[in-house]
Amino acid sequence: MDIAGEIFAKKRAMTEALASSGFVMAGEAYEYRESFMNGDLTAVVTVSKDGKITGRAVDSDSGDEYSPMNVEAYTGSYVGQAREEYREILEKLSAKCFSAVPFISDQANRISGRIGSGLGALPEYPFSKDGDADAAVFRHADTGKWFAILMTIARKKLEGETGDEMINVINVKIDPDSLDDLLREPGMYRCYHMNKKMWATISLDDQMDDDRIMELLAGSFERTRGGSVKGSIRRAPGERRYWMIPSVPSHFDVADAFRKSGNGTIPWHHRISVMPGDIVYIYQTEPIASIMFECEVTGSFLPRPENWGGMAPNSKYRMDLKLLRSFRKGEYPRSWMNGHGVKKTVRGQRSAPPELVDAIGAKKD
Repeated sequence: MDIAGEIFAKKRAMTEALASSGFVMAGEAYEYRESFMNGDLTAVVTVSKDGKITGRAVDSDSGDEYSPMNVEAYTGSYVGQAREEYREILEKLSAKCFSAVPFISDQANRISGRIGSGLGALPEYPFSKDGDADAAVFRHADTGKWFAILMTIARKKLEGETGDEMINVINVKIDPDSLDDLLREPGMYRCYHMNKKMWATISLDDQMDDDRIMELLAGSFERTRGGSVKGSIRRAPGERRYWMIPSVPSHFDVADAFRKSGNGTIPWHHRISVMPGDIVYIYQTEPIASIMFECEVTGSFLPRPENWGGMAPNSKYRMDLKLLRSFRKGEYPRSWMNGHGVKKTVRGQRSAPPELVDAIGAKKD
């Protein structure tokens, strides 16, 4: 247990905020000190020249490290209170002086950005329960099929490695005949957690050059073309589709859910072939009987949340919807919809008629 490592693992220092928050230069590093436990202990946080963040608790008189802080075997009221106060100091600094990044390693963050710009795929987090980025997948936009998965694992889980250090790795699909040659390259390992003949794992700790990693990712991208997840359909590059889904106001308050989401994004069950980037119109049934929301799909074919229980029992997947626009009640009522391609009441999830999409888009312009 390393409390500082846990808090700062996915944080990077904002240099301009350090000095104004009490950090001072100590050699080539920034250092912050704050006493706690009635002055018995001092929290010391250091940001090195290369951006590495470390934290420790020391005895205020001797300067020796207070070893029980990060050793779970030590228990008792004093050490429990010390951990609580120490954590509060670190979390305060984390909020004031550090910005969040998706992944632990700088290389993982760089590679994720290059996948987006070079291969057109943004990270999705289908295994996340709390938004944490411990495992991200990258998919083909047309089929939803994965071509890479980026994970946070202990170094000792890689073949031949030791140590509890947490690192980022990425799995890529390979030519099985090239595996032996690939394993001679620095940072390349037999695949962790997937088929060891068809996939390989790259450690994102700067052993391998970024450009070489992107070459391997491009190969994985090509090898995973074709096929589809259940219910998905092929798309032309950049193609966006439009959908309508009904919502019963007495069962679910959509507007309230968006307000409480914190980021304008909510999960929704689906059985239609949505893909990230698609547009979804939410039609609220009686007594509203109008299209009320326009949303963008930011993730699809994601696992159902455990807390859904028996809700939408026939839907195996969820999609994430980001609110783009809200409409006034009666702006797009059922009578207007009937004149724009919707001949029947919207009872299930379906594609949106082109004339309806064009009319709403024209009004937007």
